[in-house]
Order: sequence, then C-alpha cells, then structure tokens
Amino acid sequence: MDSVEPAFTLVAETPDYRTLNIWSLVLLSVDIAHRIERGPQGWQILVASEEAAEAVRQLEAYSRENMSWPPVKPEVQSRSSFFSKRKPPTVFLMGLLVLFHFITGPWSWQSEWYRQGAVATELVLDKGEWWRLFTALTLHADVVHLAGNVLIGGMVVHFLCLEIGTGLGWLLLVLAGAAGNYLNLIFRHGEHLSIGFSTAVFGAVGLLCGLTVRRLLRWQDLLLPLGAGGGLLAMIGTSGQRTDVGAHFCGLAVGIVLGALVALFEKIYDWRHKDPAKVLLPAVLGFLGFCWYLALS
Repeated sequence: MDSVEPAFTLVAETPDYRTLNIWSLVLLSVDIAHRIERGPQGWQILVASEEAAEAVRQLEAYSRENMSWPPVKPEVQSRSSFFSKRKPPTVFLMGLLVLFHFITGPWSWQSEWYRQGAVATELVLDKGEWWRLFTALTLHADVVHLAGNVLIGGMVVHFLCLEIGTGLGWLLLVLAGAAGNYLNLIFRHGEHLSIGFSTAVFGAVGLLCGLTVRRLLRWQDLLLPLGAGGGLLAMIGTSGQRTDVGAHFCGLAVGIVLGALVALFEKIYDWRHKDPAKVLLPAVLGFLGFCWYLALS
C-alpha cells in the first residue's frame, strides 16, 4: 500500500532570512512541524493543513507581542560632553560681553557706565538702586578679568546650558549672580564696590553642583566646572578694589540652592528644553537692558 504524503499549506512568507529563522523557532517551540521552501516572494513556511490555523495563530501572537521590539534607540545626548548637537549660543553671548567692554572701556570712576552700573553698598542697600546688582555683572575692570570670564567662565556656562537649556540656564545664572552680589553686601561691613560677570560664573558652578541632587550628573562631570572655577580664581585673583571673593562664594552658594531646586522639582527640570523655555534668553537680555535703562536714565 502506497504512503500518501500529507498536504502542506503555506502559512508565512518573507524575503528576510533572519525573520524566517525567528518564525521557524516560534513554530518549533510549540511542536508544529514545518518545512521551508524558496518561493517567488522569498522564503516560505509550510505546515500540515490540519495545523495551519494553529501555526498562523502562533505567528500572529508572536508578532503582536514583539511589535515594539527592539525599541527605537533615542538619540544619545551625552550630558557630560562639552561638545553637543545642541549648541547653546555661548560664543555669541560671551561675544556680547566683549563688545560691551569695548563700549564701556576699563574701570574708571569718571566713566558714566561704572558710576551708574557698579555695585555700591550705600546705593544698593540705602537708596534702593537694585538694578546695580544686575548691571555690575556686565562690567569688567580690565581685559584680564574679561578674558577670564569669557574663556574660562564661558566653558562653565556652556556646560550648564547643555544640562538645563540656554534659556533656563541663563535665567538662573544671572539670578545667582545678582543674589550673590546682594548677599555679599549684607555680610560685608562698610562701603564696597564690585563689578564683573565672575559672580554669575560661580553661580553656574553652584548650579551644576546642585543638579547632582538628582544625579543628573556624575561626580566626575563636576571636574570641569570646579576646575574652571579654581582656574578663574587663579586668573583674576581673590582680592582687589573691584573684585570680591565674597561675592563669588555667595554666587556659588545661591547657585547650589537653585540647582538643587531644579533637580528636585520634576516639572521645572522637564521644562528646560520645551518651547516656553526658548523665550527666557531674550527675556533675560531684555531685562539686563532694562536695568541699564534705569541706571542711565
């Protein structure tokens, strides 16, 4: 008596040999015998007709369960990398400080810019000229101070903006700088004058330190900002008529607090790269211009 070969039914076809192997393993795992043939559209899987429905069901179940696998890899954005596809306009903004210094010139009490824009204890605390806390951040005594803030400070600011966005980053570092100037006046005794962006730079260092509360940064990532802060101190010195290490450390302390708050509040941190944050940088620049309007009017 002649044996009759069972009828086989086509249940799947693919041009991808890797997919073919996966489907074959799926059927083997549920003990469905099958055979593989080369067809006009690629590789075919055939099973006995009585098992065709079950084979199709198993393959469809596998496809549903693995529809989103492997997951799409997000674009890797290293937070610790100084160079990034997100490019904060740090060079442009530091260039504005350089341009402004060419307009104001070096420190001189005969200069209207310095008379009206420098932080002075009596004028701020007694006469309420609060705008000096901000305008002083844009003034520099000489080229050495300017170079330190633009070159070394620019690295810290750029690193901060990579972490929390340019708008939020500049808003917080300017606030840290102004608050550092104010606290320094409160803790000091007697009349005091100070100018310079370095207080804001130390505020940026503090912000990066504060962000570690959420472990947004590894401790190794702090080597750049902390090293830059130390280098800035070495370059501009720790004393002088128009620079003040007290203001620097006050800015650092305020920055740590602000950075920790950003790290702890999820909504603030998630807002850093969203569209509303893009208006913060123009707002900060506009506010500094308004402060100078008050100072010179």
